[in-house]
Amino acid sequence: MDPLGFARDFEAVTSFFDDAEEQERDFYDSQSNAITPASFGAPVSRAAVERLVKPKAPKDPKAIWDEDEVLNSVEDDYDDGRPVPKYEWLHRQAVGTEDAYLGMSDKDPSSTQCEEIVLRVFLPGTEKMSEITLDVHEDHIRLESPQYKLVMYLPNKVDSDKGSAKWDKKTESLSIIMPKIKEDIFANLP
Repeated sequence: MDPLGFARDFEAVTSFFDDAEEQERDFYDSQSNAITPASFGAPVSRAAVERLVKPKAPKDPKAIWDEDEVLNSVEDDYDDGRPVPKYEWLHRQAVGTEDAYLGMSDKDPSSTQCEEIVLRVFLPGTEKMSEITLDVHEDHIRLESPQYKLVMYLPNKVDSDKGSAKWDKKTESLSIIMPKIKEDIFANLP
């Protein structure tokens, strides 16, 4: 084994890697001077950038969470002693003869194909609809009467402006019809 041959081979390998590192460094240095979309136009001042970034309000050091961390809460969800009335959910969809007999549309009998949600609330002891306070939001509902209180989230988002309510005096029940907002369940997938 030739000791000088080993030293020459080692020196050759070292110089090879040093040259590769130098070439890589030169490549990245040349890329930093390349023309990009940001190269055009007037240079952006620091003051202009600071105007774009909105300052955040100071946080309360004793707060457990921030307001922006809480998604959407029902603001009046406290127990005042009134019981929750019995209720039932119904899903309603418009089905024509071509759907029922021929199966020509793309509708199926699942609740995902429904256009409306119907909430039927049974309020025994309530005589008139004027005794009931009803407040429907996109994601929750609040119903109050002298005897009952119902505050709950809805299973789907609804169009609160286009809904309707009917009072049935015989069964002492209120039927609230709310059109669903169709959401694309695949919109947030990568």
